[in-house]
Amino acid sequence: MSKIYFHVDVNSAFLSWSALKHMQDGETVDLRTIPSVVGGDEAKRHGVVLAKSTPAKKFGIKTGESLFAARTKCPGLTIVPPDFDFYVRNSKALIAILNDYTPDVEQYSIDEAFCDMTGTSSLYGNPVDFAHRLKDEIHTRLGFTVNIGISSNRLLAKTASDFEKPDKVHTLFPSEMEEKFWPLPIEDLFFVGKSTA
Repeated sequence: MSKIYFHVDVNSAFLSWSALKHMQDGETVDLRTIPSVVGGDEAKRHGVVLAKSTPAKKFGIKTGESLFAARTKCPGLTIVPPDFDFYVRNSKALIAILNDYTPDVEQYSIDEAFCDMTGTSSLYGNPVDFAHRLKDEIHTRLGFTVNIGISSNRLLAKTASDFEKPDKVHTLFPSEMEEKFWPLPIEDLFFVGKSTA
C-alpha cells in the first residue's frame, strides 16, 4: 500500500489568529487585510516582528526584524501584541479536527502537523479531493486558512505545503520532482538555511 502523508500548515498563523481574536472582541477591520504585524514588547526589548499580513509583506516587512525598521518601511503599520493562550486554543482546535480523520497526527509545531493518511481513500476518496474538503472544513469551522501538502513522505509533503499560499492544496510526489522541485532555489529545501545554501 502506497504511503500518503498530509502536511497541514496554518497560513500566517499568529497574524491569522490575532485577526480572529480582534474580530471576536468587536473589531471591524480584519488584520489580514491591512498592513499589520504581531510584535513583541518593545519595553522589554523584544520589539520584533513575529508575524506579518500579506499587505505588510508588500512593504518588504520581514519576520524577525525590529518593529522600528518595520514602521520605517510602513509608517501606518498596525502592530498588535501576541496572545499565546489564544494561539494554543486554536492550535488544539486544529489538531482535534485532524484527529477526527486519522489516529496518526504528529504535531510538528503550534501551527503545523503531519497526518498519515495511508489507506484512508476507501473512507474519504481521492486524497487530493479530500484535502480540499478538509482545508475548507477548517476554514468554515475555525475561521482561518491552511495549506495542505500531499506526498508519499513527510519531507515532500512539507515542501509541497510551502508552495503558493494561502488556502491551497499541493502535491509533490517523486514523479513530480523534476517539474515542481528541481526548478526551486536550494534554500526552499527543508532545513536548508542561508548559511547552508
